[in-house]
Amino acid sequence: MRLAAVVVGVLLTAGLAGCGATVPGTPRAAAVPAGDRALIDSYVAASNQAGTTGARAQADFLRATQAEGAPFPPERCFGELTLDTRLVARTLRPDPEWRPPATLPNVGRPDGAVYVAAAAVTVRRGPTEVREDVGSKHFVIRDTRVTSYAPCAD
Repeated sequence: MRLAAVVVGVLLTAGLAGCGATVPGTPRAAAVPAGDRALIDSYVAASNQAGTTGARAQADFLRATQAEGAPFPPERCFGELTLDTRLVARTLRPDPEWRPPATLPNVGRPDGAVYVAAAAVTVRRGPTEVREDVGSKHFVIRDTRVTSYAPCAD
């Protein structure tokens, strides 16, 4: 028992020693205009509000705001499921070189300002949480219209 405590103590000390390590590079704050951030926040709020109305309303919202170039997920992807999306705001940053992974033929990079943020998405069936997914969420702003890429919720 005492040997186990010593081993754990050594491992914790060694692990914490790396916390003060310097990472090479130059830190840069991602330049996201306040207006674009507000548009994205409004988009996420509208999507979540549609989800509280119901699965059909949210699927309609996501279909209407699907960014060009990527096919909308099949109907089976939503069914009775809704998505509640929460962005980690400080991770929002430009991603100008990004391309949707599943694009329609002959479609290139999205037109407009492309942003990405870390997101936690809670999948619900009615009021019951089915699961939570964590990943990246991309948004495209062209003029003042925000579009995004609907995930398959099933």
